Amino acid sequence: SSAASAAKTTIRDLINAPQTYKSQVTDDSAKLVVNTDATVEIPDVDKISAISVTPAEVTQDLLDRITDAFFSDATLYTADSYYVQTKSEIKEILDGLKEDVANGNLDPNNWGTDDEGNYIYDIYADIEYWESEYETAPEAPELEEGRPMAGAQDFTFDGQVMNDNAFTGVAVMNDGSQYYYKTYTGGSDTLLVTISKTVTTNGEALPSSKVWSDYSSSSGFPKPTEESIGISLEDAKRLVQEKVDKMGITDLQFSQWSYAVCTNLETDNRSKIGDGYVIYYTRTMNGVPITQTMDAGGSLEDMDSTMETWSYENLYFYVDKDGISYMYYSDPYSIGETKTENLSLLPFSEIMKTYEKMMVVTNADNMEYENSRVYDINRIVLGYARIYEPSKDAHTGLLVPVWDFFGTRKIESEYDGDSYSDTTDYPTWSYLTINAVDGSIIDRSLGY
Repeated sequence: SSAASAAKTTIRDLINAPQTYKSQVTDDSAKLVVNTDATVEIPDVDKISAISVTPAEVTQDLLDRITDAFFSDATLYTADSYYVQTKSEIKEILDGLKEDVANGNLDPNNWGTDDEGNYIYDIYADIEYWESEYETAPEAPELEEGRPMAGAQDFTFDGQVMNDNAFTGVAVMNDGSQYYYKTYTGGSDTLLVTISKTVTTNGEALPSSKVWSDYSSSSGFPKPTEESIGISLEDAKRLVQEKVDKMGITDLQFSQWSYAVCTNLETDNRSKIGDGYVIYYTRTMNGVPITQTMDAGGSLEDMDSTMETWSYENLYFYVDKDGISYMYYSDPYSIGETKTENLSLLPFSEIMKTYEKMMVVTNADNMEYENSRVYDINRIVLGYARIYEPSKDAHTGLLVPVWDFFGTRKIESEYDGDSYSDTTDYPTWSYLTINAVDGSIIDRSLGY
């Protein structure tokens, strides 16, 4: 059987992992149940390495490629100049407020009174504010064109010259649509780029409080369909790939997609604006992808921490029938040297013992005030995660293989005699992350 001996020994063989895995674990109270009936997803490789990563340099070339990919045929104005209020717009606000006063309506927003019986909203102070704004307001908008520049830019704020690695702009497209475009370096982000559609192609302004989110059955809306979205998944993926190619981001590939909903946070019952898809891109190293999860990373252990932190590389798009509605691109990596060529991974059975024990341990605190918490884990995934030690070096990380556990979580609880039920089934929510080399638990929000 020379052909059989020529077949490579894969990671799956080495750690003795099955294609699927089933088990059930409960805590002592039996209120916590962890049902596992999962596919076991393992890259088809014969070894996994530990690879060093650092933040990619934010070059002018990268910023130009992003700007041109989206806005080569648009006019790009600075947000400050675009959103400035003119004298006539401010006069309209003032006239309305003065009319309220004349009619004795001193609480037009119905904010009510404080403990001393004074109005929370001070209409006279508001009028004074708008009168001072009116003095300095231009007669007509003085639009300034601009685009993101690498490095810190000087700007004036309240007479002080400050500098900032940020650009916020408004792109006015030839088809009448508009986008809010922001590039930023600061906090836990070496680069954060967001592009958000603010006006649709038919000139309809979208609410500023709109937010896209991945669909979960607890969202309270019907699950989107291709019909309700109005564009096929294939077309949505093609639109996105065209942009990724134009941006020159060659080292990230399509990894997964999910249904998404756009809602208006301002309305009391969070009205739905529309349906769409979310399309994720991730990096693959020597056949091993970085596992996509919901965590942005870069969190602090506590509020008092002064540590510098570093969020994960992320690239995803929300797409609806009107095209790309939102893009999020953060913290691109620069791949460094291979630290360990061929890591020795723990046997699958040992990882499962850790998983079954830790699902009970990590959920113990919640069980004091819940009637039940049931997990149905349907995907067990081996892939890369970036870990780092912010206390030692906030900007050098290591790609290491980890196990993630995805599926559905259903919680039943009571509060003041009412019963509550909550189902979470986001496809990118990992309920536990285990280091495949040493079996330690990794907190994805912290990155270690």
